[in-house]
Order: sequence, then structure tokens, then C-alpha cells
Amino acid sequence: MLLIGKEGLKKLVQKKEFLLKKGGIRMKGKTIVLLMIFSFIAAFSGCAGSKTYLIDVKYIPEKKAPPTSKIVGICPFEDARKEKGEETIGVRHRPGKNVDFLNVKGVSLSESVTQAVKDYFAEKGFGVTDCKGWDKSPEGLDRLPKDLSLVIGGKIDSFMVEAKSGITITNIQYRVKIEALIGKIGERKVVTRTIESTSKDKKMGFDPDKVKAKLNSTLTEVIQKLFK
Repeated sequence: MLLIGKEGLKKLVQKKEFLLKKGGIRMKGKTIVLLMIFSFIAAFSGCAGSKTYLIDVKYIPEKKAPPTSKIVGICPFEDARKEKGEETIGVRHRPGKNVDFLNVKGVSLSESVTQAVKDYFAEKGFGVTDCKGWDKSPEGLDRLPKDLSLVIGGKIDSFMVEAKSGITITNIQYRVKIEALIGKIGERKVVTRTIESTSKDKKMGFDPDKVKAKLNSTLTEVIQKLFK
């Protein structure tokens, strides 16, 4: 057995205290470095100018049904949103006062949603044609082409993404609300339906591609419920 005297024991205690102190300095140093990194990210995010992300708004197709002899006329869906900016469909608030914008890519939101409705009915096997002469009334159905089975119109009440980014986490809220008017030619009847979908998400950082995928998934869900 190894015997340690008082002096040896004292040296061991001093060495242990030194190592603990050294380790503490290292840990403290790492903490300072991490804080500097996060501070740099926050400063960079807050000082950089506003960005604009372009979002391709569209219907996400599933399995295509066999074609039918029925034809549906699609009227333009009116953009009746209260949010500012015809092209803007989302904002991202970054640390500081800067705000990024999400805009519709290529065409207006009205055109994008109208095309999404066309894609839905094409997927269901309907023949699809433009129809701009309907005044949304049952009486107006009499003035439409006789080969139509249905006529569809409506408006976009809300279509918005709002994101708030912290240093690492981004909280995102989605809202899509669409009203559809379904004109049944044979019954001389108009049915009005409104579907709204809202959801919240929390992500590391901010990925516009994931926002686009979620937004289009929400639009697809709303359209499917409207015309199911």
C-alpha cells in the first residue's frame, strides 16, 4: 500500500483545485465564445436590409381521376384581403426593426388561387374552361354556355404568413380563408361555402422553401374541403 504524508496530501489537494479552476476557466471561455456568436447573429440579422422571398403558390396534386364528360367553368377568384399589398402574402419580423416580405412569384394571388382551383377540378377528371360572364346569381346561370355542368367563383378573404424570428427560433403563423360560390347549372342553384385554415409552427431559423411547402399544403387542404 502506498502511504502519502501530509505534504503529499496537501500537494494533491492543491493540484485538484488548480485543475478545477483551469476547467472552469475553459468552460467560462466557451460560454463567452457562444455568447459572442449569438450576439453576432442577432446583430447581423437586425442590421441587414429587408429581403423579399418569392413564393410559387399552387395546388399540390394527388392521384388523378379518370376523365369525365362534365365541364366546369372557373371564374377568377377575387383578392378581397385586408392585408396591404396585392403581391405580399407574408412577412417575417427579424430581430431589430427589419421586416422581410414573402411575395407571390410571377402572377397575382388571384391568378394563382384561380389556377389552383382549375388544377383541382382537372385532377378530378373534369374538363376545365374559363368563365368570366357569371354575376354569381342563380339567374345568371341561364346566360352561361349550356355545356357547363358547374360554374365556380369566389374570393380570397385571407392568405397570409406571419413569422417572428428570434436569435435561433422562428414562430410562424399561417392563415388561409377562401369563399367559393358553386353554381349548379342543371338545378339553377348557387351554393356558398367558406373554409378557413389556421396553424402555427416553430422552427430553427427561417427556411422559405419549408414555408412555401406548408402554405401550399394549407391551400390544397382548403380547396379540397371547399369542393369535396
